[in-house]
Amino acid sequence: MTNGLKKAVFNLMDKAFTQEGFVLAIRKWQPEMMYEIDLHLPEVDMNKWNTIPRLKCKVAEFEYRDYTPAKWDVEKRICTMLIETEHNGHGSAWTKNLQAGDTILFAPAHAAQLPSRPGKIVCFGDGSALGHFLALKQLTNRNEYPFEAVIFLNEDYTLPDYFKNKNPEFKFVMMPGANSLDSLNQFSENKRMSDYTAVYIAGFIPMVTGLRKILKKNPYLTAKIFAHGFWS
Repeated sequence: MTNGLKKAVFNLMDKAFTQEGFVLAIRKWQPEMMYEIDLHLPEVDMNKWNTIPRLKCKVAEFEYRDYTPAKWDVEKRICTMLIETEHNGHGSAWTKNLQAGDTILFAPAHAAQLPSRPGKIVCFGDGSALGHFLALKQLTNRNEYPFEAVIFLNEDYTLPDYFKNKNPEFKFVMMPGANSLDSLNQFSENKRMSDYTAVYIAGFIPMVTGLRKILKKNPYLTAKIFAHGFWS
């Protein structure tokens, strides 16, 4: 693609980013690699979020990143995104530079489906999948969809007490320098996979692909696998 054509394509994409969001507050998990960002989205009807939503945010000129609102208040039209900034890139730089009072530009992005039938849900992912799994938790009823999640983190985070208290279903595996696929696979091997009706895998693309292949070979697993790769 020539530079001129590429620029024309990006200019057309830019025209889709007509919705504005307003940054209300930012909280950082020590050692300041995970950011919680509260956004007011006045034009968004969150009642319509009946699948796992994603927002495509403009993070730099001709650069866009998809992020999942982790939780939201329908009446106030406020949502919270969790963004991990461990790896360098336009999205991480944008996140680190955000301040309360800033305006962001975004457009709706592809949403992810919910389980098609009731039953136990288990999730495996890294820090980039945290918002995805929290949104899944908000959209499903605990009586019909018992829920648990294992999150691999490559940083030794200090988890906020308010987060731990509200999300006891989440098991965090903090192993700096370890391999996320190996670590998450070890946890899957210690679970009776025949108990689950839905398995969600999300995050680092090679990890997602690898763990999906491993689980597909499990003769006791009858659950549907929902796999979503976010970065490589």
